[in-house]
Amino acid sequence: MAVIGTVGWVFLATIAAYFVVIFGIGIYGYLTTNDEEDFLVANREIGPAVGSATLSATQMSAGTFVGTLGVHYLTGVSFVYIWVGLWLGWLVSLVFVAPQMRRFGEITVPDFIAVRYGDDGNGGDTMRAFSAILIVVAYTVYISAQYTGAGLIFQSIFGVSNVVGMAIMVAIIIAYTAFGGMRASALSDFVQIIIMAVGAIIAVPLLLGNIGGVGRLELMLTSLNPDLLGWGMTPLEVGTIAAAFGFGMLGAPYEIVRIYSMRDEQTVRYAIGTTLIFQIIIGAGVAMVGMSMRVLYPELTTPDLASVIMSIDVLGPILGALVIGAILSAMLSTVDSIMIVSAGAIAHDIYAELLRPEATEKQKLWVNRLSVIAVGIIPFFLALYGEVLGGLVQFIVLLQAAIIGATFSMPLLLGLHWKQANTPGTFVGMILGFVTVLAWHFGIENGAVTGVYAQIDPVIPGVLMCLVGMIGGSYLTSSASKESLSPFFDVR
Repeated sequence: MAVIGTVGWVFLATIAAYFVVIFGIGIYGYLTTNDEEDFLVANREIGPAVGSATLSATQMSAGTFVGTLGVHYLTGVSFVYIWVGLWLGWLVSLVFVAPQMRRFGEITVPDFIAVRYGDDGNGGDTMRAFSAILIVVAYTVYISAQYTGAGLIFQSIFGVSNVVGMAIMVAIIIAYTAFGGMRASALSDFVQIIIMAVGAIIAVPLLLGNIGGVGRLELMLTSLNPDLLGWGMTPLEVGTIAAAFGFGMLGAPYEIVRIYSMRDEQTVRYAIGTTLIFQIIIGAGVAMVGMSMRVLYPELTTPDLASVIMSIDVLGPILGALVIGAILSAMLSTVDSIMIVSAGAIAHDIYAELLRPEATEKQKLWVNRLSVIAVGIIPFFLALYGEVLGGLVQFIVLLQAAIIGATFSMPLLLGLHWKQANTPGTFVGMILGFVTVLAWHFGIENGAVTGVYAQIDPVIPGVLMCLVGMIGGSYLTSSASKESLSPFFDVR
């Protein structure tokens, strides 16, 4: 595939200029990062505008602009209801989790786990290490989904193989993240969420103009498959997927670390409220684009290509290139925030807190950077076997959301609001949630879970088992100590 014949010089020059700006932000992040707190939470200087943008951009990456768009292309309108679950997750976080976590004001989610569930006979170190390992495992799956989406884009635009495309993205992301840290990630988010919103708004009327209007779109979708305007996926499937995103967002460490980076609780509330507006605009646009692309290009080799073809063929060289750049940059932003969280789990929670508490700030900073390289390379090899995880980008993202939702949402929510939650119960609950999600997922893949049960996302049994473990274990064992409760409750 010839590059110039495919997209043209203007398209390529626009992408190049876009990434020059993004890498300029990365260099700025490197020059202004002095210690571990700077690297992981931007010295808690993120304001409301950048805060809302960074929450939006990390939420909407390959999973949205490649994955969700592709699922709408494949199944039609019914998938739009997954946003309801996601928004409910944000609203619950707005009231019950995010402000309290910012008030707690540490650096990582395992910091919270180690304090709130510190009655492990080891000063919280066991729970810290356990939660850090779970984060690295779950986010290794998530990063592989972003690499898969990036590989498809590079393959489509530049004509390289999928593996080479993923390798290019891995190199870019590792170089950017290892040096830029959270400050660079948040500032680049601000740029790309504006471009993504504008692209979604402009793409819809352009596509509808090519089709002949909304009425013509409905007619064509009906002729292709009436289920595209009904339940292309069953209500049970969509409802449990919505729950997966909601629970996954409620306890997502990569969003919690961004909440830690904001100035105060008021900033957190403003940022969550504003990100919901961005998500409504972009979610509606993505649904319309996916279904419009099904009409215009009904025989794509994979639904995940719909966003790339739309950018190249519909938006024109400049806006199309900016949207492609924003999609790639959104992947980069999501992955670098996840890498920061995973690297923090290794460097801050395991190295600095458990292995070498006497380490200097310079040593901790460089261990974080080296950890980024490690957590960036492993998912590349996992992405080569994406069929094991669910195939399409969106379904790989769903597996990650289920793991995080089943292991962290209840320990955070109950830990902040239920005094009876204790360390043994939470440990058992997290184990049960994690094992149940994996067993359910691979049971569906291997045909062991069938019928109506196969339509249930693994997050549902996973969260239920986590709750059973937490509640049962907490009532059957001794109460939490005053030391573990006092940072969060009045225990006089």
